[in-house]
Amino acid sequence: MKIILLYPKWTSEYGIFGHFAKKGSTWPPLNLAYIAAIAERKGHIVKIIDGQAEGLSLKAIIDQTEEFGPDLIGITATTPFFNVVNTLAKGLKNRMGEKAIIIGGHHITVLKEKAFFPWFDYAFIGEAENSWNEFLEQYENDKDISEVKGILYRKKENIVFTGNVDSIQDIDSIPYPARHLLNSSLYKMGTLRGTKQFTTIMTARGCPFRCIFCSTEVFGRRVRKRKPSSVIDEMKYIINKQGTKHFIFLDDTLTLDRKHILDICKLIEEKNLNITFEGNTRADFVDEEIILHMSRAGLIRISFGLETVDENIKTIIKKDVPLESYKIANKLTNKYGIETLNSCMIGLPGETISTVKKTLDFLKNSREIKQANMSIAIPYPGTELYEMAKKGEYGLKLITDDFSKYRRYNSAVMFVGKLSPKDLIKLQNKAYIDIYSMPWRIVPMLKKSGIFGGVLTLSRAVKHVINNLSLINRIKIGA
Repeated sequence: MKIILLYPKWTSEYGIFGHFAKKGSTWPPLNLAYIAAIAERKGHIVKIIDGQAEGLSLKAIIDQTEEFGPDLIGITATTPFFNVVNTLAKGLKNRMGEKAIIIGGHHITVLKEKAFFPWFDYAFIGEAENSWNEFLEQYENDKDISEVKGILYRKKENIVFTGNVDSIQDIDSIPYPARHLLNSSLYKMGTLRGTKQFTTIMTARGCPFRCIFCSTEVFGRRVRKRKPSSVIDEMKYIINKQGTKHFIFLDDTLTLDRKHILDICKLIEEKNLNITFEGNTRADFVDEEIILHMSRAGLIRISFGLETVDENIKTIIKKDVPLESYKIANKLTNKYGIETLNSCMIGLPGETISTVKKTLDFLKNSREIKQANMSIAIPYPGTELYEMAKKGEYGLKLITDDFSKYRRYNSAVMFVGKLSPKDLIKLQNKAYIDIYSMPWRIVPMLKKSGIFGGVLTLSRAVKHVINNLSLINRIKIGA
């Protein structure tokens, strides 16, 4: 069979923030590359179109899909741009109505039948690799797919769910993602060491923590790790095949298993891979030994999920990491020359002008933090925060079920106590101004976002000051 897998352009939905999103979040669609590899292993002809990286309109994607002449069309989407995928799928149905369209990803996994619209023929729920493998076998031979777990499909007028699929225990059994189907030169990332061509890689799946703003619907809470030697073999393969030597680890908590990450770092050094890499972790899961060995192996950037400095909010969101842990971790990473980013949110349960001010003051004045990401808390379906917002707990009030509005930048979908959605957006703009107006952050910001990004930030600063003097005064007095 001929199979085409589609990832539409989504950053245009973000307006002025689209520039920053494109700079920092145009990553290879690894989930599509995984299922492409499985299909190729079974002898199928596969094509991936990454509309985001290639800058393609939906019409261009539909035109290229029709030209390819597939037997199956697969699309993936997260919640904020599921509306884009709906438009794409409807366009494909109008043009190529006889072709089966498959949807996968986190949004459909959480909402299932509620998001299984008429233009989709099949949906994959949860970890898709095993289901996909079995589905291709049954579909190609025109056999009954009802025994394939993890699938939504239609039987006459009814939607049928075949039941939850078991999680994959041996993730080393999954073939390497088919990165050769992507244009590796399109994936570049600004760092303090210059612009680097990069790819993404996973060493583990699953997250044991229970932060209220995250969902574990796809990979679950049970952590399954790859063998360090398998991770190294994949890195070597990527280096030899496409010349990419910068890696972004997609693990939820890269240093969760101390021995695992130290073994990977040891092998990177032993095999002289001469790579650079980055990833995310918790501040209380690093120490000097780990940072030292990660630095020697090529770590150049790390992100800690600070979220907020307010201890009451930390308790509510189940992120009980002491502020002191961040201070220690940030100093350690800077000691070894590692670019340090702290990610925070505005609009978590319990948020007030005073709590926002505390977080901004910490970020603004900490020289160890070279970059800070300030998003607006969004109650995505499948999270405890979403349930809290629907119930009105902690003064939360959800104002829309239009998921196209569920974006973390320049958009807010709930009241948080006395803070309105408009207040949250204004606070986010002010946060970026406060953070990146510090002299020691100007160069890191320009290296990551470029000159144009710097001009956009400056224009936002001027506009914000002119339009929001009253809010600025409220923050000054903590009202």
